Amino acid sequence: MLGSVVLDVAIGMSFVYLLLSLIASVVQEIISTFLQLRAANLERGIRSLVSGDSIWGKDLVDAIYDHGLVRGLYSDPQKDSGKKTGSVKLLGNAIRKVLRFLIGIEPDKPVTVVSDPMLLPAYIPARTFALAVIDILNRNKATGDETMKQIANSLAEHYWKYEENKAGEALFSLAVSAKLDLESFQTHLESWYNDGMDRASGWYKRYTQKILLCIGIILAVTFNVDSIRVARALYTDRDVRQAMVSAASSYSATTVNTDPSTSPDSKEVGDLALYNKLTNSAKAFDSVANAALLPVGWKSGFFKLPDGNMEKVYLFIGWLLTGAALSLGAPFWFDLLNKFMVVRSTIKPQEKSKDEGSKD
Repeated sequence: MLGSVVLDVAIGMSFVYLLLSLIASVVQEIISTFLQLRAANLERGIRSLVSGDSIWGKDLVDAIYDHGLVRGLYSDPQKDSGKKTGSVKLLGNAIRKVLRFLIGIEPDKPVTVVSDPMLLPAYIPARTFALAVIDILNRNKATGDETMKQIANSLAEHYWKYEENKAGEALFSLAVSAKLDLESFQTHLESWYNDGMDRASGWYKRYTQKILLCIGIILAVTFNVDSIRVARALYTDRDVRQAMVSAASSYSATTVNTDPSTSPDSKEVGDLALYNKLTNSAKAFDSVANAALLPVGWKSGFFKLPDGNMEKVYLFIGWLLTGAALSLGAPFWFDLLNKFMVVRSTIKPQEKSKDEGSKD
């Protein structure tokens, strides 16, 4: 019986964290959209890939972003007309840059070929990247079989002239591996780019986890979700525990996916869709908390702390635990909740049935 209680407490806590994680994920998505974090992370990934070097005196990152194939991916290419940006837009961009710098995702150098860095694309397909690089390296604009020969000769000359240039070294190595076959060279470029973007995806996940931690602590304080107090209520109050398990069971049975769109490769989400997600997630948490009579929220005035010093310490620890839990993300808690529900459905019949006596 004790094991069943502990499992039900785990289910209740996972469900609370899941509902709050959905809110945190939407807030994080709003911040990501406003700050253009995916575009900044992509730029950092490309700069890391080419080591920030130039080819024949031209900055390779600038050349890539200035290529027609990539410019077609800008959020609004017509806005990048070279005209001076308005003071309000400049102020907004300055705020974004400061916040991105604090997060640690701001690129080291700006892309000089665009008037507004917030127009840069959040995603560049591998094929587009490879074709753009091939065209940039094809300095004499050769065609047919001569294309790869000229690219290989140009890279070989560049490599021997600028031995310290890591971008030239990498591209020359890919050209040698291609053995003068243009299609093979394109495939190598795409694989090289995909490997770099996999690494950049890991960076983005770490950035978003930091943001989710901050958002989680803010939500814990705003909704006064003290993990210690909630766990204690679930453990000691049978009605609260059963109500949470019932709500979690219904949610798990009717919800297929909780993907909050935190992947760096996902498409930007519209403002209205984000607003609807935020309001629906907040309503879901409020509904479950009220129905189960969870000890959350500010019953006697916002931010009115308890009188005792130890109670305050426990409250702060409970908030920190909630924030740390929300930093793991909604998919983590959704998967864990489903696993707990599977275990519960397995052991529950055994608890209800008594051991039968021997027929002998």
